[in-house]
Amino acid sequence: MTTLDDKPKVRAGWRTPAALYRLISSPALRAVLGWDLPRRDVKWVRREEGMTCLEVGSGGGFYTAALREHLGEGTDLIALDPAGESLDALRDKLAGTTGARMSYLVGDGCKLPMPDDSVDALFYGYSLEEFPDPLGAVLEAQRVLRPGGQLVLFLWRPVITKGRRMPVAKLLDQTFDRQQHSAGPQNIRMRYIKRAR
Repeated sequence: MTTLDDKPKVRAGWRTPAALYRLISSPALRAVLGWDLPRRDVKWVRREEGMTCLEVGSGGGFYTAALREHLGEGTDLIALDPAGESLDALRDKLAGTTGARMSYLVGDGCKLPMPDDSVDALFYGYSLEEFPDPLGAVLEAQRVLRPGGQLVLFLWRPVITKGRRMPVAKLLDQTFDRQQHSAGPQNIRMRYIKRAR
């Protein structure tokens, strides 16, 4: 098993400026350019009856409603974000929607407030690159994910530069089994499975 002492060094996280986030999150821009479409993209998370999925870095909830609907009844979706006010706004935004049972948790993606081997799926929708320690976050994902559980990551290519992406990709490939990978002009998408011990 990889430990914190074994991981390569990587620069601290980068925060997407609010104006840039609003621009790249614009539904009209995304539709015109064929970028991220939540209803399509959340299918990277394979639905299993009774599963618990943790969306790490829910932020404004770009994927949350579609992920909730995709997972459906009989599953649990936990929205985790370090900003309690973002989760309050997300709770209001999702009022009246249906699908997975929702819960909201204030927490740090580098120190997930979950027990070992307790989550069936982890979903990072362009949040990993914003963590101060993305390698530590990968190790936390390994800790909380049950054996056979799925780790789904969407990374924004302009932010994950070669100098940052390579250590993250190397650690992911050392720690998990890669199931699916896609790289476009704007993003990188990956699905991994946690190896059985």
